[in-house]
Amino acid sequence: MKKISISGQITILFSFVLILSAVLFTTVTLNRIKYVAEQETYSRLITYSTLLESHSQDPQIEFKDMQIGFAKIRNKNLVFSADLSQYMSEAEFKKIVEDAYKQTTPPIIKRKMINLERKNIYYVITFVEGNGMNIIMTNSLYVNKLSKSVSIQMIMVFIVIVCLATLCIMWWGKQFTKRLHQLQSHILEMPKNGYNSSYKDDGLDEVGELSRAIETMRIEIQESEKQKQEMLQNMSHDFKTPIAVIKSYAEAQQDGMDDGEGSKIIAAQAEILKHKVNRLLQYNSLEYLQKDREFEDVDMKEVVEEVVRGYKFQTELTINLDLTEDIFFKGYRENYYTVVDNIIDNARRYAKTKIKIVLKKDRLRIYNDGEHIDEQFIAHSFKPYEKGSKGEFGLGMSIVQKTIDFFGMQLIVKNEPIGVSFIITK
Repeated sequence: MKKISISGQITILFSFVLILSAVLFTTVTLNRIKYVAEQETYSRLITYSTLLESHSQDPQIEFKDMQIGFAKIRNKNLVFSADLSQYMSEAEFKKIVEDAYKQTTPPIIKRKMINLERKNIYYVITFVEGNGMNIIMTNSLYVNKLSKSVSIQMIMVFIVIVCLATLCIMWWGKQFTKRLHQLQSHILEMPKNGYNSSYKDDGLDEVGELSRAIETMRIEIQESEKQKQEMLQNMSHDFKTPIAVIKSYAEAQQDGMDDGEGSKIIAAQAEILKHKVNRLLQYNSLEYLQKDREFEDVDMKEVVEEVVRGYKFQTELTINLDLTEDIFFKGYRENYYTVVDNIIDNARRYAKTKIKIVLKKDRLRIYNDGEHIDEQFIAHSFKPYEKGSKGEFGLGMSIVQKTIDFFGMQLIVKNEPIGVSFIITK
């Protein structure tokens, strides 16, 4: 099947609607035109009747587009034009006269009849003094000619309107599709030029809005690509140190230069590397985090207690708990576990003496008495692998931020007079 462009579809649809509207309008209007033509016919007949009364003989008035017949009745004397029989038979004429005399009013009676040949005859009866009357009549020639003339003029006007409108809509359709093609070319070129070229359609319609939305998307993608590059660079530095330590101690063991601590250091560095890999896997899994099932009610008291038990033998810091029973957050338990674990792990590295966890209704606060966080670092919403105040790279807080956002919660990081609070709230 041949492809039809948008401009072609718009032109076809517009032309079809316009022609259909013209046909419907003409059909409805033709009846009105015929009515107007009939009223004009009666008006002419009345004019002729007035002239006929003012002359004792046939005034011989000619209407180029009308055929006129008449009859005069004076004191039961009948005078009529020679062509009266062309309009009606003698019996029909007598019936009209009888019906007219039955009328008490008005002085002018308009009638229309259909004779035996199914032709319309229009006539006007005018009463005069002395019980007389004038009867003026004509056939449907004038009505038909007037209706036809007006109809042809209307059809010609509609044809001109349809042609002009079609040309206008074709021009508009081409301009519209041209804008779409330009936008399409821009979209296809964006990956090739690294999302560096911008394009903006200044139109106030939907295409303009789409163009501005694509430009916003381009900037976001460009920023995302930049963050990924920074993340890869920072990640390479972050992984390089433990790998280098492991390699150097392993080579020392091969050369017989181990001082007895090499195995412990290798194991410690391997544990650090494992921790970093786990964080990376957690962060990567968030890219595929979807609401594939309904959020569940997660008992946050249980989650916090389980995470804290895991740090029981990993730190000498004091961990104070103030946990209210039956506090539930909407989400997935495994992800909330990761969130709490990352915040406590971060607090463990920076705290001086203690960590305090307070769980109240719709609010979880994890406090440590460590040094303040740089406000600029907070403003960046914990970009992945951004270097912290101690020169360390990490993904933990970026994982926290993305997870909390996904669950529709809010993460507030607040520098206290002494220490820092991480607050999760609705």
